[in-house]
Amino acid sequence: MSDRTTTAGTSAQAGQAPPSKEVGGFYDGLSGLLTELFGGSLHEGYWKSPDDPATMAEASRQLTDLLTEKLELKPGDRVLDLGCGSGAPAVRLARSTGAQVVGITNSAVQIEAAVRNAEEAGLGEQVSFACADATVLDFEAESFDAVLMIESIFHLPDRLGALREVARVLRPGGRVALTDLLDLDPAPAPMEQAVGDLAEHSREHGHASLVNKPIRLEEYSSLLEQAGLVLVEGADVTEHTVAPTLKCLRQKLTDDHEELVGKYGGQVVGQYESVLPLLEKAGFGYGVVVAAVPERP
Repeated sequence: MSDRTTTAGTSAQAGQAPPSKEVGGFYDGLSGLLTELFGGSLHEGYWKSPDDPATMAEASRQLTDLLTEKLELKPGDRVLDLGCGSGAPAVRLARSTGAQVVGITNSAVQIEAAVRNAEEAGLGEQVSFACADATVLDFEAESFDAVLMIESIFHLPDRLGALREVARVLRPGGRVALTDLLDLDPAPAPMEQAVGDLAEHSREHGHASLVNKPIRLEEYSSLLEQAGLVLVEGADVTEHTVAPTLKCLRQKLTDDHEELVGKYGGQVVGQYESVLPLLEKAGFGYGVVVAAVPERP
């Protein structure tokens, strides 16, 4: 099974995404449950082959490792983890590369968990976290060697604006590695209807729409160019990620239902149980994109 790749494309602005406070509020309420369901992180798993026996936790770490490899880090490099979640990817990246990591999220609950994870790993001085707005980064220009964005860009209201901020804070030659939801061609389900269903579900639970419209992988080349970045690699890894992740989540919710309700409450568990069928129906794709700031002449 091979990944589809792209190095060219067209403009890529589409759809509406939530205000950052809505995303933060969503994750404040569900972070504990989601962290347990996803095996310690808050992102998809990556299975290397159809017969890869990895658990959800192991596959989640494999996705972190895949993105880390793409950044080509060396000890002492400064990395921004934009949308750091529980902090598990930042801690893992720091331990494996020797890089200094700054993680940001707009969820206070996630910050508490991330700080705790770094301290328990003995990396409290190497990895730090802060509540911050990912759309307007409060960092000086050219202050990072790399940026990690795992499942954060599709929560932001403006992909192009976010990437311009990333380009601004990266040093020449610095890389960004990100994952995004893909609008597949041919799509296995109507994407606009799926996004609409998720938005309606969010409104019913007191949130704005939490997901921006999926993007075609081919559109990233132009999008990055507008942001001042150069596409290094784009890969459709849907077959390695989406279906096995959803299967693991469904199995965990079924096998450990009573335990999860005891820990997080029936309302929280029920809220995610009602989201899962929408995700299964949606047929979103999943892509990995790597880009760089051009070197100075």
